Parts: sequence; structure tokens; C-alpha cells
Amino acid sequence: MNPTMRRYRLTLHLWIILALVMAVCATGSALAVLYIQRPFVFGAQPRTAPVAGVLFSTAIVAGALAAVAGLLLGLRLTRRIWLIIERAEAAAPPAANTPNRPMLDELGVLDAAVGRLTLSVDRFVSDSDILTKLPEGMLLLGTDDSLISFNPAAETLLGAALERFRGRPLLSDDGVFPLEAGNGPLARLLAKARSDDHAVARCELAATTGTGRRLVLDVTAQDHDRGQSLVLLFRDATEKRRIREQIKRADQLALLGALAARVAHEVRTPLATIRGLIEFLQQDLEPDHRGREYVDKIIGGLDRQERLVQKLLMLTHAAPLISESVSISLLLQDVVAALPGHRPTLALEHPVPPILGDSVLLAEVFSNLLTNAFEAGDGTVIVRAVATHGGTVQIDVTNYGVGIPIDLQERVFEPFFTTKPRGTGLGLAIARQVTEAHGGTIKLVSDGRAATTFVVELPRAETSAEVVAR
Repeated sequence: MNPTMRRYRLTLHLWIILALVMAVCATGSALAVLYIQRPFVFGAQPRTAPVAGVLFSTAIVAGALAAVAGLLLGLRLTRRIWLIIERAEAAAPPAANTPNRPMLDELGVLDAAVGRLTLSVDRFVSDSDILTKLPEGMLLLGTDDSLISFNPAAETLLGAALERFRGRPLLSDDGVFPLEAGNGPLARLLAKARSDDHAVARCELAATTGTGRRLVLDVTAQDHDRGQSLVLLFRDATEKRRIREQIKRADQLALLGALAARVAHEVRTPLATIRGLIEFLQQDLEPDHRGREYVDKIIGGLDRQERLVQKLLMLTHAAPLISESVSISLLLQDVVAALPGHRPTLALEHPVPPILGDSVLLAEVFSNLLTNAFEAGDGTVIVRAVATHGGTVQIDVTNYGVGIPIDLQERVFEPFFTTKPRGTGLGLAIARQVTEAHGGTIKLVSDGRAATTFVVELPRAETSAEVVAR
């Protein structure tokens, strides 16, 4: 029997029952009243059939009117009852495997629907309590990836109040993870989880929130309710990635150390011999001899190879050899003066506190950063230096014109990684090694389009406990 016919059958039961009950009650009440009043009605005149007929007809009419009233009352009640049943079943629909037990009336159907609703509410309260205590962040997404629900851990991990994102697509411009902010890997993970072949998808990925916060997350996406929703569980993987990167860098440096030692032994000695012979040849040539041009080019190539070997050695031996108070203002001015044909804008706080370290190695750091900035941008470079409240000196090197794509920003400090046709990929790697050897930090901040800033923080001399020379 279809739901409509079942509804009408159950409704008809209630209408008939209410009409019969009210008709019987009204007729019985009228007859009882007539029976009680019979001495007054028939006492003054003989009992006649017409009078009795009128009285009994009155009782029947009263019963009929009561039946009609019961029918109207039943109609009004059943409308209310079915409205409540529909809302209860919408909130807690019967399961597909639930046995279909016959219901005799609307009250039985209402009782079953309210029972399911009560059980659903109990489960919701229990699930909400579990989600509140869950250490992982949880996002519940709709069919269009709109944010339906979340738990407090998600707000804590993302560092933002998520209520204002409710109802918005997760990857929209005003969503939790805007797609334009470089969240393509997350979009691919969601698509993979919604496909028929991948009910659960896991991945470690970098993500950027709508507030601009960049995170590394362990994400698990699971299809829920047969494609009607998607559950996104995530935890902060920044520390795990940092440890993994440290292990990777240690392995790279160990390999580079062996390579640098071999290069220094196998290459430097022949280069020195070749350079000495070329210089003798240069002295034997007349100043206007055409061969001097080729000799100069050979010496220039030998110098480049020598600098490459020196960079390899510096990459593996970045610890400061001396520890002295270094004026950042004077150091930056000397580095700028040594740049061939480039003059960045210096915006230095007065006075900039000194730092503790090796001035030769630190000069190499900022020389690499400035050279990289001029080669990557449109020629506009600004250098800022300020003292922070954390006991450090912060130096920003900003270039404009071309930004670094978001998907490449994690790799710029890797040895031998470069986007330049003739680059060695060692300048930024050396800058990081030397900075960290001085107890400082270096990071990249870029919008990926038109501006790039390298932020260097070094401990101030007066607040540094010590710099260990290794």
C-alpha cells in the first residue's frame, strides 16, 4: 500500500471513531436528560406518541450534530498529527532495513516517528560530545562542499572562528580554504574522496586558510551518507614535516660534505695549476695581442669554478669561525657598495642593535639575498632592518615585479634548486645554513604574483647568551 492510501486509511479510522464516540455520547446524554425530565414533561398531560417522537428525534439530531462535530474535530486533529509525523520523519527517517510493522492509527505512526526522533537526538548529543573532545579537526561538508558543521578542534588548528564560513563552499574565494590561495592539492583530495573508487582519501598537504594562515596538514576525507556529505578530518603536520625536512637536509649536507671535500681535492689543485700556467702565458703576451682576450675569458671561467667550490665548502661549513659584535647597518652598507651596478633602497631603523656573529659569513648571506632579489625582480629592491620585541634584529629584503609561485616556495632553500637558466641553486641554501648556524631564522613571504620578501631574524648581541663556534 502506498503512503497516501495508508495515510487516508489511518485517517478514516480516527474520523469514524471520533464521530461515533461523540454521537453516542450526545445521544446518550440527551436520552438521559429526557429520562430525568420525564415527570415534568408527561406529568401534566397524557403521554402521547407525537410528543415522545419529537423528544426522541431531538436526541437523534443531537447525536448527528455531535457526529459531525466529531468528524470536524478529527479532521483538524489528524492534520496536526500528520504535520508532526512528517517533520519527525524528515528529521529521523526510518531505516531501509527497519521491518514495516502495521500501524492501526495515526497515534501509532506518531509514536514510532517520535521514538526515532528521540533516538536520533540522543545520538546527535552523543556524537556532538565525541566531536567536541576529538583532538583532530573535523569539517562536515555538503554535496557542493559547503561547510555544514565543525568542531572546536578545527577552529583551534586553523586559528579562526569558522561560524562565519558556515554555508559557504570550502574552496570558494570567501571559504575556509580559498582555491586561489594555492589549495589545489586539497581540491584534488576532495574530488578523489567523492569518486566511487575512493571512499577514503588521505594525504599530507600544504594549505592556506581564508585568513592567510599557511599550514601543513594530515588530511583524511571520507564520503558520508552515500555522497550526501563529506567528512574532513585533519591534524597539524608542521612539526612532523619539520623533523622530516631536518633529516632530509642532514642527509643532503652529509652527501654535499663528501662531494665538497672530493671537489676541493680533485678540482682545486688542477684549477690552481691551470690558472698559474695561464697567468704565465698572459705575462708573455703583448698588451695589444689578440690572445689576451681569450686568456682573460679563461681566467674568468676559472674564477667562477673557484667560487663554486668555495660555495660548496661554505654550504657544509656554515658555522661562524669568530663571534664578535657586528653592526647590521654598516654590514648592509658594505654589501650594497660591493654590488656591481645595483643600489637597493635601505630603510634602516636608527639605531639598529648589533648582532653577534661572523661578519664575513653574514655578508655572504645578504650578498646572496640581494643578488637574488635583483635577478628575480624588476630592479626595485628595498632592505629594512628593525629591532623586534623578541630580542632579535629583523632584516627584510623585498623585491617587486615577479613573485615566487606558491608551489615552489617550499623548495627555494633546497641545494641546487633554481629557476634561473644559469643559476647554481646554492645562494639561498647557503643563506639559510649560515643564518641558522648563527641561531637565527630565514623565511620566504610572497604573494606569488608581484612581490617577494626574505625575512631574516638574528639574535641581538646584548641578548644573545652565546653563539657556539663549530
